Amino acid sequence: MNNTILYGRISKDIECKYSQSGVARASFGLAVNRKYATADKNVDFFNITAFGKKAEVLERYFRKGSRIVIYCHPQQEQYTRRDGTKVDTVSFILDDFDFVDSKQESKIQSEPMPVPNDDFMDVPDGVEDEGLPFN
Repeated sequence: MNNTILYGRISKDIECKYSQSGVARASFGLAVNRKYATADKNVDFFNITAFGKKAEVLERYFRKGSRIVIYCHPQQEQYTRRDGTKVDTVSFILDDFDFVDSKQESKIQSEPMPVPNDDFMDVPDGVEDEGLPFN
């Protein structure tokens, strides 16, 4: 059995589609940073497919840029182009996932950034950290 764990960011908003029998299906891209980047590439993009209730939960709670951990298995597919050439592809079928961002972080990512409030003042030079109330 092949199992894969991917940690990355969702590359576009997730949209569910439903089969004639009512089963939800969500396909989306996942951007995963490479541990060892090369000069020409430091991110890999994987195609992920989720089914059923998990697909609906993903659509509801995740947005473009959301961080996620995905537990999945690879699925190899082969098709023939119109010109007769055969193409092999690998996609990943989601088995489970974990939230990485807190509810607040997810909300912030899906809303426009607020305009900074000028009510805060800079800490003057020479003030020691022990005197600050948030230490």
